[in-house]
Amino acid sequence: MEGGIMEGRYPNGLLLAITNCADPSKTDEFNYWYNHMHVPDVTTPGIFRHAIRFANTDPNSPAGQYVATYETTWEDVSKAMPAHRQASAKLRENGDRGTPLIQPVTAGVFKRMGGEFSASVKPTLGILLVLSNCRDTAIQEEFNRWYEDVHIPDILDTGAFHTAYRYESLDPEATKAKYLAIYETDNVDPAKARDELGKVRADWQQRGRLFDGIEIVSSLTARRIWPMD
Repeated sequence: MEGGIMEGRYPNGLLLAITNCADPSKTDEFNYWYNHMHVPDVTTPGIFRHAIRFANTDPNSPAGQYVATYETTWEDVSKAMPAHRQASAKLRENGDRGTPLIQPVTAGVFKRMGGEFSASVKPTLGILLVLSNCRDTAIQEEFNRWYEDVHIPDILDTGAFHTAYRYESLDPEATKAKYLAIYETDNVDPAKARDELGKVRADWQQRGRLFDGIEIVSSLTARRIWPMD
């Protein structure tokens, strides 16, 4: 688990899937299906690869209980999902390997934004995931500059998170947000890492390091559950 969620990569595109298990008494069955049937089905066409799964640290969170990320190196990320669907349809001709246990919460494809954001090379035991919008499209460029030049460096400077990735949704209506940020931590309890950000928020506010135009659509902390090597 050395390095980040991308294991040293910052791929052009990311497929994000946030889900729930429909029957909490069958989470073991759900996770076995997800890890050993669903992930291979998604990655077999070779368009989305390097699947990593996380479990929300808050079992009552409305944001969803499980997070899966898949990477694509396709230059034109907008063409990745149509090609994936076509390849997956051929696979399904051999039989449906779905499960009634899966409840989709948020799913979509995102394209890479910004530069490299890494404070140090450490293991990734969990993440902070944030889906957001800019409240006013007229200040979107200012918002993005703030996010990448001020906000992400401030978060990494706390030491609570060591790496950050930022993506833009190809279909903001489907994902309910235009922007995705993922921060990685080596803290065994990602929720405690997020608590560290709360401790410095007043200082950020006092120093004018916050941005009123941000709308947080959804956020969660999650611990890595698969693969663990």
